[in-house]
Amino acid sequence: MRQFTAAIVIAFMSAGGAQAFEDPRALLDAIYQPYASGARHDGLEQFYSTRLKALYAANLQRQSADPAGVPVDPNAPDLLSFDPFIEGQNSLLLDLAIGQPVVQGERALATVTFHNFDHTSLLGVALVREADGWKVDDIASMGSDENWLLSWLLQYDPFGLN
Repeated sequence: MRQFTAAIVIAFMSAGGAQAFEDPRALLDAIYQPYASGARHDGLEQFYSTRLKALYAANLQRQSADPAGVPVDPNAPDLLSFDPFIEGQNSLLLDLAIGQPVVQGERALATVTFHNFDHTSLLGVALVREADGWKVDDIASMGSDENWLLSWLLQYDPFGLN
């Protein structure tokens, strides 16, 4: 009976909510660990702050109707369908380097560099401590190819579609 109960508890914990990270570096390590082995995350929202989740929700809502209020095709591709942690959809990360986060109170900032296929990336990851641990609050791409700020992409329509 004890083994059965333990199995249920383990299954519940693995299928349950997001893990709490008491250290910003532990959060970044957890985010990038699957990519280093060629795997993907099931859901990135577990790593996002409350503010970033709200920006994603508002962006999704804006994409459901055009400026005149006409519903958009539900099968239309998501404008922001890329994974911001790898700047793309697929990953073959090489030379991954996660900088030591600089912590100031309830906020932290760290850099992440890597090569994804033939693309070199330099990301600035802003983190915030919430009640359930450290979360990603924003991501900025500062590489030589494309520069973007995730919160800006979510809040405004860079493609002029809405």
